[in-house]
Amino acid sequence: MKILLVITKSEIGGAQVFILNLARSLKNMGHQVEVAAGDGNYLFTELENNGIIYHYLNSLKRNFNIPKALYFIFDLYRLLKKNNYDIIHLNSSNTLIGALSSYFFVKRPKIVFTFHGLSLLDKNYQTNFFLKYLTKTYYKIFLKIIDESVFVSQSNFTEMQDAGITKDAKVIMNGLDSGNMNFISAKEAREYFSDLCKVDFMETFLLGSTGRLSYQKNYDFLIDNFSDINKKIPNARVIIIGDGPDREILSRKIKLLSIDKYFFFLGAIKDSFRYIKAFDLFVLPSRYEGLSISLIEAIFAGIPILASNVGGNSEIVGIKSPQLFNLNDPEDFLRKLIDIKNNRSLIVDSNISIKNKFALEKMTLSYENLYKSLLND
Repeated sequence: MKILLVITKSEIGGAQVFILNLARSLKNMGHQVEVAAGDGNYLFTELENNGIIYHYLNSLKRNFNIPKALYFIFDLYRLLKKNNYDIIHLNSSNTLIGALSSYFFVKRPKIVFTFHGLSLLDKNYQTNFFLKYLTKTYYKIFLKIIDESVFVSQSNFTEMQDAGITKDAKVIMNGLDSGNMNFISAKEAREYFSDLCKVDFMETFLLGSTGRLSYQKNYDFLIDNFSDINKKIPNARVIIIGDGPDREILSRKIKLLSIDKYFFFLGAIKDSFRYIKAFDLFVLPSRYEGLSISLIEAIFAGIPILASNVGGNSEIVGIKSPQLFNLNDPEDFLRKLIDIKNNRSLIVDSNISIKNKFALEKMTLSYENLYKSLLND
């Protein structure tokens, strides 16, 4: 099969890790795989290192607007005209409109769209009714054009069914290749962070996270409640790996609360998963999620997790897991934090036992079977 994977940005992020892993795995299975994406260096560099053809589309931008969307349709049309793809696999909401490009062909490629999360449509995303209505209408229109929708979590699929946006779809969970997960030891990772921040983390209780500094990840929850965390655990420190539009706002809030000597934003780090064994606890206080790759990385690293009970987080650790807390509930968070600190070994053993559920081979085979079924229709 000749497959084109399309993603909005080429920067470091969970969706880009998904694209890279899927492209590599499909190539190893003998398929011809290419990737089209917008701005960023991370994904293109990694694809080149793996001998995978990629296409830069200047029309693909994170912020949606009609002129850019029309340009993207034309941009993708030219790419499809030049190449005879069997499958077009769209990822991220801004790429969905690209399904229109295929309508100009007599022999139309099959089109798959993966929801990596619900963003504006998520019940926990607070915005005005008009914007939600427009987004809902957008999905309703363009989902009719594609051949198959895929959700990375059952909870996201159920929410879209209840909202009347889609009736039928596949659920394929994200997967990682354990053979490529080269973790640095906890001691080495702490030394790395200590050198980077000019602070000694060796005797601290380190809460860490990897994620975009944005509304979705809700890191302001950690900032707002850090004084209470510090009362319970005086040597607590927080490291967040990632960048994003809210960095300046969050940094100002940290300084205003006089906790900047406890909180550290390290920006984007390539292969950040390699360092997460340094964390005593991986924290993800998100307002909404699809199926977080960073949480799965923490599972593979064998470290405890404390995540908000949203999206697919419960599908990773289990619906009754003590590693879930109620969204924006500081009392529940603190209670679970202390419980996990006191029962670390039991939590780690539980997490290690579920790693196979998120194997890359399982995910890739599911997509390959989906592509084949569409071509055989």
